Amino acid sequence: MKALVRLGVILGIAGSILSADLPGVGNLQAVALPQEQVVKKLQEVPVFTLTNAKGEFVIISRNNQGKSISQVGFFISKQDAQKFLDNRLKKENPQLATTLQVRPLSLADYYKIVLEGKKKSDSTIYTLMPMQQQVDSAVSLLNQSGQKGDQFNGIPLFVPKFKKENSYLTIPLAQGNERYIPFFFEKEQAVALLDQFKKAVPGEGANTEIQVVDLFGVMEALNSSNDPMINKIVLYPSRESISFIQSLVKKSPAPNRPASAPAPKK
Repeated sequence: MKALVRLGVILGIAGSILSADLPGVGNLQAVALPQEQVVKKLQEVPVFTLTNAKGEFVIISRNNQGKSISQVGFFISKQDAQKFLDNRLKKENPQLATTLQVRPLSLADYYKIVLEGKKKSDSTIYTLMPMQQQVDSAVSLLNQSGQKGDQFNGIPLFVPKFKKENSYLTIPLAQGNERYIPFFFEKEQAVALLDQFKKAVPGEGANTEIQVVDLFGVMEALNSSNDPMINKIVLYPSRESISFIQSLVKKSPAPNRPASAPAPKK
């Protein structure tokens, strides 16, 4: 939770300076990221699940062709997690539902839970549920690009890019000199970035598009790819999640900060 609060400050700064520029990340050197760096990137995205008063996950058992399957659900959207509690669990088991709450974790927590489950040969399935509207947007974009997109099995991410160069739009973060590649959980966020770029560089507008990728494929790439751009990927939570993070920041006591230095004179 503390990591999410710190992220709120970062996202607040990043959101205020979000802008597009010509592509190119320079001659960067990188290999598959160390485990702690992968976790750090995933730590910046909240996910939501259901727990009891002790903080224990809600395990749902179901039969599949005579075989019992145990499943724990995680959600990209807090609203989806709440709807699952209100619309399904309260109807199926109202007594249990009264003891449950929606609990925020990070994508890094989910990632570590899945890894630990594999190490222990845990038969429980830890399912991460996408936002249905964004799945529909992903399918639509895939169809428009001529790909078969009747369905999208995974968590879609939307990446603004250039068609001819096959390179990505980059943005500055936290007033630094380096530029990063934003991967958005919502199509609308990617569209907004492209719109800013088209206004700044009208002649390049026709050369841009939004690529759809799968979150799990990105996570795998972070672990295994030697592509030099991997360490420049930034995962941008949905607008709903950003609002949630900002609400945590407002509740958190403000840290003591030194007075700002005066602005340099021209």
